[in-house]
Amino acid sequence: MISSSEDHSSSDDDDEQQRNEIREDLKSMSFEEIMKLKEELGSKIYKEAVLGIENRSKNAKLKKDKQDFKRLNKNRPREQTSTRQVPFLGAEMRLKRKKDHDIRDPRFDERAGDYDVKKFKENYKFVSEIREKEVQHLKSALNKATDDEERQDIKKTIQRLINKNVEENKWHQKQQQLKEEQKEVQKAIAEGRQPHFVTKKERRAKELVAQFEDLKEKGKLTKHLEKRRKKNAAKDRKRIGFD
Repeated sequence: MISSSEDHSSSDDDDEQQRNEIREDLKSMSFEEIMKLKEELGSKIYKEAVLGIENRSKNAKLKKDKQDFKRLNKNRPREQTSTRQVPFLGAEMRLKRKKDHDIRDPRFDERAGDYDVKKFKENYKFVSEIREKEVQHLKSALNKATDDEERQDIKKTIQRLINKNVEENKWHQKQQQLKEEQKEVQKAIAEGRQPHFVTKKERRAKELVAQFEDLKEKGKLTKHLEKRRKKNAAKDRKRIGFD
């Protein structure tokens, strides 16, 4: 009975003999005929049939797969191939910690509780003071800046911080007003009177009165009225169709 190794060696000899015969035939062909043959067969088949590149690579890979890393002593660790990447020390522990650690977004997690605007505004009220300090710092930087583009950027940042603080102050003033209205309602109920619930229209009128009084004290009322007049005139022109 012929072994598999003998069969493999005999097949390799036959392939080599066929390639030699093909090479002999190619010697009698011109260069143009050889290139035409290569185009018809394809580069891969041509190299495999004539040069035997594919078979050599397969045999090398087969020998590599069959390579066995033997040990001089059975108690010694087996030698590992250098082509396999060695895992970094502690990679398994890091993977385990990553699986155990639950990453969650508190904005969309019920375990974080409900978002309370009032508590949030009160807890982060100190941010307004930080903005005021930042405005002062930017104003001093504006005086030192010489580049026009840099000055424009600083002015925009200052205005944005000021507007944010104005919005925060308006919100706190509105909350204070709501507290006073609630106290008036509770006082009326305690005295046995019919409580008066302020409507949105009445609340808006009070806000406008308070705003005008504040502008008057600061000497900005005339400028504010002129600005509103121009704004309303632009709206009227747009509505009529002049613009």
